[in-house]
Amino acid sequence: MTHKDEKSFLDAGRQLGMVKVIYNTFADESKMEVQMLQPVGTTANDTNLSLMNADTESRIEHKFFPGSGNYCVDLAESEVVQFNRCKPIKTWLANGRLWFDENSNRGKKSAVFLKWARALLRWVQANYTKDAVGHFIGPNALELSKAGKLQLGPSVEPILSLEERKRILGLQ
Repeated sequence: MTHKDEKSFLDAGRQLGMVKVIYNTFADESKMEVQMLQPVGTTANDTNLSLMNADTESRIEHKFFPGSGNYCVDLAESEVVQFNRCKPIKTWLANGRLWFDENSNRGKKSAVFLKWARALLRWVQANYTKDAVGHFIGPNALELSKAGKLQLGPSVEPILSLEERKRILGLQ
């Protein structure tokens, strides 16, 4: 998803219920909600977000970690859809991910949440193009890729070349 794809996805998601975007890691509880979704890399911790249905009484649990001075959303216990954003790196776009846990330590999450979360993922499946590997590609990302302006890439930035890895491992 490019930033344009993200905005279209969130607009469509709002037809299923009031989508609220929250940071998964934050220093101030009063600033947990993303006020305006900016392009990836604009603010700290903006690649690892969650979506919640603000129309329901979604349970959001977070814990404070004194060592880092940050709060973190407990993804397993909270009724959120994890939204790992696609990160542009040089001329390519790293894979993102949408997912959620159906169960918490207390049992199955609410039927209202599960229906909403599944509907969000179904929207992506219906409106995005599935590649040979099974990744869903947003329309704008696909258009830029076909025009040669953006390479669709893996989920992490490669740090070492193959030759460097072989040399380090003693395979050369």
